[in-house]
Amino acid sequence: MRRNNEERLMGVHKPSHPEDVPQMMNPMDFVTPTQFVELPSCGRYPEGHPLHGKDSIEIKYMTAKDEDILTNRSLLKKGLAIDRMIQNLIVDKSINARSLYVGDRNSIIIHARAMAYGSDYKTSVQCPACGETSKTRFDLSDYEIYKGNEIEDYLQDNGDGTFTTRLLLADQIVARIRPLSGADEVELLGDGSAKDMTKDLLSKQMKRFIVDLNGYSDDRTINYVVENMVAADAKHLRDCLKQISPDVKLEQQFRCKNCDHKEVMTVPFGTDFFWPDR
Repeated sequence: MRRNNEERLMGVHKPSHPEDVPQMMNPMDFVTPTQFVELPSCGRYPEGHPLHGKDSIEIKYMTAKDEDILTNRSLLKKGLAIDRMIQNLIVDKSINARSLYVGDRNSIIIHARAMAYGSDYKTSVQCPACGETSKTRFDLSDYEIYKGNEIEDYLQDNGDGTFTTRLLLADQIVARIRPLSGADEVELLGDGSAKDMTKDLLSKQMKRFIVDLNGYSDDRTINYVVENMVAADAKHLRDCLKQISPDVKLEQQFRCKNCDHKEVMTVPFGTDFFWPDR
């Protein structure tokens, strides 16, 4: 069900007049405000994880320090800027940002951006029909939460954050899989280069989300099966991954200003996502 979260994704606060600020306030007493963000996973983490059973996480509003992180050339080159920012925003420092599911990290990113700059997001989009690129406005408060709990009967929930399914053609093999985490996301980014991110991406992803095959969890076995798996079985596992992965779905109407083509598309996170036109 689509929900409008305007109350949660607040716009940028208007500056107060100087006379509205308490004159005796010590600037050193200022504390960065925080907000609780909904977790698409609803806390379905293994027992022992700090977010096990929790449906939300407390994060700070972005600060100038976080903007520095997002412009740090070294972190950008390594593909670690967003990862470092997420860790910095989480209030409970016992939580490792890389242990969070990708969908929960996406929720933090979207809310952090909306809390900092407002839910209005304007970015360049290339029309799928005519190829013309134009600025399009999206609303970050208009999203759907997928909890990752709508699974088909060929998937078994093991209750520990993993799921089991049998391959279609190689049906003598039972695969145990799990949702991808921040650690997997960072690993898949490689050195941050476009070439490294796209090289063998599908097989690299499968090697990360497969826990074991017929109980064999060693890299040698998993790598061999993945590299020799028929396409139908590979697609089956990717479809299973989609079903078990909680996420924030940002899908909104796009209308081309050039050819008037209309379609619902996933909101793209461009380079201007954290740097809106001011």
